[in-house]
This record gives sequence, C-alpha cells and structure tokens, in this order.
Amino acid sequence: MNAFDKIIGYETIKTELLQICDMIHNRKIYDDLGAKLPQGILLYGNPGLGKTLMAKCFIEESGLQAFTVRRNKGSDDFIGEITDTFASAKEHAPSIVFLDDMDKFANEDDSHKNAEEYVAVQSGIDEIKNYDVFVIATVNEKRSLPDSLTRAGRFDRRYELDCPTGKDAADIIAHYLEDKKVSDSVNMEDLTKMISYSSCAELETILNEAAIKAAYARKETVEMEDLVQAVLGMQYDCPDNYSKTLAEKLKKTALHEAGHLVVSEVLASGSVGLASLRTTGRDKTGGFIHRCKELSRDSDHVLVCLAGKAAVELYYAEECADGCESDINRAIRYIRHDLSVTASRGFGLADVATRYDDISEVMNSRSEAVVQAELERCIMKTKDILLKNRTFLEKAAEALMEKETLLYSDICEIRKGVDIIYMQY
Repeated sequence: MNAFDKIIGYETIKTELLQICDMIHNRKIYDDLGAKLPQGILLYGNPGLGKTLMAKCFIEESGLQAFTVRRNKGSDDFIGEITDTFASAKEHAPSIVFLDDMDKFANEDDSHKNAEEYVAVQSGIDEIKNYDVFVIATVNEKRSLPDSLTRAGRFDRRYELDCPTGKDAADIIAHYLEDKKVSDSVNMEDLTKMISYSSCAELETILNEAAIKAAYARKETVEMEDLVQAVLGMQYDCPDNYSKTLAEKLKKTALHEAGHLVVSEVLASGSVGLASLRTTGRDKTGGFIHRCKELSRDSDHVLVCLAGKAAVELYYAEECADGCESDINRAIRYIRHDLSVTASRGFGLADVATRYDDISEVMNSRSEAVVQAELERCIMKTKDILLKNRTFLEKAAEALMEKETLLYSDICEIRKGVDIIYMQY
C-alpha cells in the first residue's frame, strides 16, 4: 500500500512519482550510480482531474514537510508570500514547495508571461537548487506560463493528466457509485460508453444527479433510466420536459441519426455509445449520437458528418432533416484540414490553411472548387455505404422511433441481427 492507491488510473504517472519518492528515501543507492534527484515536477491538465490530489499523495509518500503556495492575496503581498515560502522551505530542508494552481498566480493571457509573480517563482526555484528542497506544481493551462519557468532545470519532469478512458473510466464510475444504492439491472458498459466528460468532478456530478432523480421519484435504488436521464440532461443539455415533434418530422430525424450511427459503425465497429432523438440545449433541431471510439481519419469524419443528410435523401429525395447545415459545415472543416494541413490531394493546396490571411483569390478559388468536389464525392460514398447497409439503417431508425434513445447494448443487438457490409475507402 502507498499513498497513490487513493487515485484510480494514471498508472504510468504514479509509477514515475513513486520512483522519485524512492530516490528521496534511498539517496545512497542512487548517489552511488551518479543519479541526481530531478529538479521539479509539473502536473498539468484540465481542472477536476485530480492534479492537486496527485501532488498531495506525492507529498504524503515522500514523508517530507511541505510548504504550500496558493494565490489568495493581492499582487504585492502574494509576491512576498512566494519569496517567504521558498525561504522557509530552504530553512527546513529537506522539504517540498507545493505550488498549487501556479497558472493562477498571475493573469493568464500571453502578454503577462513575464509577470512579477512568475519571476518570483523562478527566483525561488533557483535559490533552492543547491539545497534539499523539491518543487511540485499543478497548472491547468501550461501554455499560459513562460517557457523559462517550465523548462528543464526548473521542472525536469512534466506530466499531462488526461481524462481517464477505458478501464480507468469504468473503475472511476464504479468508485463514484459505491456509496449509492444501484439497481442490479444497471449496465456498466452502457454507462461507461455513453458518458463523455472533461473531468472526474464532472463525472461525479452526473452520477450524483442520477441518485437525486431516483430519490425524488421515491425509488429504492438508482436505476438505468435515472442514469440515462442524468447523462442526457447534464452531459447533452437535453431537458426532461422536451416537446416531441410531429410523426413525419420525427421519422426524418430518426433516419438522420440512424445514418450517422450506421456509417460510424461501418467505418469503426463499436464506435457509437449513445444515439438519441432528444433535442439539446446547444442545437434545438433535435437528435445526436455520441461516439465512444474516435475515427482515425478526417475522410471518415466527413462521411459520418454527411450520413444524416444522405440517409434522409435516400427516402425523401432532396428533402433534409433539420441539422444538416451544421453537419455540412463540420464536413467542410474536415475536408479543408485534410487538403491544407495533411496535403491529402498533393502539395498544390497545402498552403491553403485558414491561419493565413494573404491567400490569393486564385488559390482561394482553387481550394473552394476542390472542397465542393470532395463534398460531392463523399456524399456519394456515404450513400453507397447506407444502400449496402440498408437493413441496418432501417432497423436503427425503427429502434430510435420506438425507444427514442439507444444505448451501446441496444446498438450491439441491432448489429447482431443484420449483415453489415464493411468497406474501406
């Protein structure tokens, strides 16, 4: 058992931090081989991923006295606190200086990278280099810090904490459900596949919302329905009291979303974790899918983007379900990236990236012509996929009409009942 056992996932980072703790406890072993203690650790990533907890576990495992700096004063007083903290750590060495939320020490825009607060931190780190003082810092936005502060020699090890996925995500979900009475009927795989979250804190809030819904309904346990409603409401901003659309419009929406689902599944089996006809707060046009497995190529993304439009046109000629405009815009962005950044059609269009303002009219015209041609080519490929998998498309649309929201297990059942023709483009 060690202090890092409190943290689920991040095994590689935890192993490397344990290595440093081992160096702190067994200096002679490392000194004999000429190995020196790294000059500092920087933990960075989105808020709510456990960076502060990771730093506290490191401090606990090291067994050293820690001196923490966290912004809670005006500039002048705070600069003095930074200086005093490094001086105290130096006086009580061996020790640790913990700089929590270091990117909040000064204004975060690029023009403030030389702020006095960062200069004070740099000076403090340089002052304790020849003393037995270790520095660990957490930041949300590493890019807002000056390169001179985050370079090797001040922070030799820099670890990015990403949102947990796969087994780690499943283990975290199970952990947050431990203190809740959950029905045996809850499908953990469905739950893991349907949630997209940017932090563990967000995930905890979603699962707590499900428990609130179950309690308000006076249920004895949290059921799958409560979890689905919590995910739809908090993750996708789908209101509980939404108004259903007319039957014919609903059928078009079902075909539209089934088109996205089918093309995504044909290109990457098991890629869709949730499909719903519910309207969202971001887009009142209705319907969405959530991919739990990303597609590898821009060209695949284009086909999926156009699949809603293609599916509706197969049954309603030139009519479109709502939402095609945003799909087409996304498809255009993927095509432009493919042409200008990855040079998928040769280097003739490689300099047509949107970051340049001085593109000639001739080059713009060439680029737009190729983009339009690619759109026409991709919509034909998408329709070809849907026609070859028409049974899958129709069954998915029927299931959406019947259930409104399809979970990962529902999609798996539909896949089992049809012959899917997989194609490589």
